[in-house]
Amino acid sequence: MNKIYLFAFATTLFVTSCGQKQESGNTLIRPVKTSTVSSQSVIRKDFSGIVEAVEYVKLAFRVSGQVINLPVVEGQRVKKGELIAAIDPRDISLQYAADKAAYETAAAQVERNKRLLGRQAISLQEYEISVANYQKAKSAYELSSNNMRDTKLTAPFDGSIEKRLVENYQRVNSGEGIVQLVNTQKLRIKFTVPDDYLYLLRAKDINFKVVFDTYPNNVFNAVLEEYLDISTAGTGIPVSIIIDDPTFDRSTYDVNPGFTCKIKLASDVSPFLEEELMNVPLSAVFGESESKKTYVWVVNGNKVSRREVTVYSPTGEANLLISEGLKPEETIVIAGVHQLTDGQTVKIMNQE
Repeated sequence: MNKIYLFAFATTLFVTSCGQKQESGNTLIRPVKTSTVSSQSVIRKDFSGIVEAVEYVKLAFRVSGQVINLPVVEGQRVKKGELIAAIDPRDISLQYAADKAAYETAAAQVERNKRLLGRQAISLQEYEISVANYQKAKSAYELSSNNMRDTKLTAPFDGSIEKRLVENYQRVNSGEGIVQLVNTQKLRIKFTVPDDYLYLLRAKDINFKVVFDTYPNNVFNAVLEEYLDISTAGTGIPVSIIIDDPTFDRSTYDVNPGFTCKIKLASDVSPFLEEELMNVPLSAVFGESESKKTYVWVVNGNKVSRREVTVYSPTGEANLLISEGLKPEETIVIAGVHQLTDGQTVKIMNQE
């Protein structure tokens, strides 16, 4: 009986010790998720912008007078040539009638003097005086004609009345603003780029995409209009872009000046680089608390080795661009980097 108990105890001890060895062996092989290093020179950044009107004008009369017709209201859309306001034309019309009569008289006098000069009934000097009077009367008549036309203020382009600056029956002076008109069909987007990213704007291959807060599921292409290569008041580089996407139909997308949006910038900076940049996931890079050095785990066979790398810039897509330390097609660990040790054996679970 004692032999039976002794055999059972030995068997149990053997099985237990084997299980412990197997469990201990499993801890030496850690499953990891990896990615293949690829070269890339396109840097992506997101910025916040605001919509502005390309055409923005304060309309005013060229003549003074009392406003007698102001049919527009703030927010109203108007067509090119549509009446915005009119002033009382009575005083101007009287002057117009007088100047017209003087012009017609001077013109008739020139014709008479021309015939008389042909018969040598008057001197050349008298004829020249009549011609000079005619030119003077003609100028006054044309000015009066312009003033008559200027008693009506019309829209120079299709747009919207942003603000009405005067009221009906108010007397206004020439040049005094009547309304502010904006062209809502032509829009630009203004935003600011930090000084450090000026090189992104100087790249030949640069792409802009715009997403409006009111239409978050629609992306529109845009082109660079202009930027200042100086930082005004230390606030960054002012940039303006224009949407040139044919799918941006204003009748469908009601976007107006003052609306906010997100600008997605993609810039190929390869012409400015001496070295090739490697694109890696942000999760693959880690650092030491006691230093500013950054590292990745490089997989060789079934083991990992720590390698120091130099981060060039974020790409804007949860990735980093590495300027030194990696080569294309190398395999790196992208998950669980803080649980690994140098030379540890790993098992690749899913390759990206």
